[in-house]
Amino acid sequence: MPAPVDRRSIPYHHWQPRIGRQAPALGEIVTGLDDIEQSINTIVLTEKGSVPLQPEKCTRLMPYVDRRPDYAIPYITREIWDAITIWEPRVIVDRVTITREDFEHWRYPVFWRLRSDVAGEIRRTVIVLPEERRPGVSTNVGPSNAS
Repeated sequence: MPAPVDRRSIPYHHWQPRIGRQAPALGEIVTGLDDIEQSINTIVLTEKGSVPLQPEKCTRLMPYVDRRPDYAIPYITREIWDAITIWEPRVIVDRVTITREDFEHWRYPVFWRLRSDVAGEIRRTVIVLPEERRPGVSTNVGPSNAS
């Protein structure tokens, strides 16, 4: 098993361990724009109240599941906008759009730019709710071992 990375050897001011669906290598980190994109994804996909030391961090999207789109979309947009604005000070949110991915499944493209970017290049991060968190979606692929 490889040795963990010594934090003192990382030459970046902003970095975080890589997280994601594919198993990252032990000690793998993200920096720069990848760090910001991962931070935005984490903020949006983490339910408010689930971070014990920061209970107000992240978003509160679950109350809008199973709501009519004309009711839920403005609230979801506001939740995402406010959470990123408060918890990711390195970016300025340009807009949040919500698009239908599939029946009852949505994508949340977030258009943002770096606060320190003089040119103001707008970037896009597309957030998709993972299947295991979608209501009514089964992720069990094999037979049950329960007897």
